[in-house]
Amino acid sequence: MKRWLAALLLVGLGAGAVLLLLRSQPAVLPAAERRDDELFVAWRAGAVGADVAAIEAYLAREGVGDVLPLADLLRSDARWRTCPAARPFVVPPRKLWPAMVPTTRYIRDELIPVTGPVRVVSGYRDPVANACFKGAKASRHLRFAALDLMPVRPLSRAELIATLCPLHERTGARDKVGLGIYTVTRFHIDTTGYRRWGADYRRASSPCFTRN
Repeated sequence: MKRWLAALLLVGLGAGAVLLLLRSQPAVLPAAERRDDELFVAWRAGAVGADVAAIEAYLAREGVGDVLPLADLLRSDARWRTCPAARPFVVPPRKLWPAMVPTTRYIRDELIPVTGPVRVVSGYRDPVANACFKGAKASRHLRFAALDLMPVRPLSRAELIATLCPLHERTGARDKVGLGIYTVTRFHIDTTGYRRWGADYRRASSPCFTRN
């Protein structure tokens, strides 16, 4: 009986140790995201290094350098592999840098407190990338003023709509926020004008107008 109890105790301790070890390990990124992160490190170590350092320093001076990963802000789209002509990362022209400051501030101060952490799936797009991804001709991504995002924590589309629409009603006019809600849980935020739209880029298709 005592041997049986001792064996059971050892098994329990072993399982607990394994569980503790697993919990202590960092989250493993999907393979595509790991490759993008590695690609960004190699890219910034090359000829664009000075420009990347300059925009990183600029965003830090403006107090928004730690809101979202720089690699995500400079990445055209998570789908860049589907567009052979699109570059995965681009540093925007310096005259556009100020446009990202109010957008990242809004995301930090208003969006993340209600949605939780978000991941950028599309940042700055040059004209070639924007055309390939079938972005609007006047897309704010071209101005480095817009980000397409997805929540990190699991949210259904209905839950996302129920979170974003009241936030936009409350703060959109004040902060000049454009809100686009696309398929699944991908959505767009910019701070260049109060408006909303749905998956076809039309105002009437915004789920904020049709939700119960």
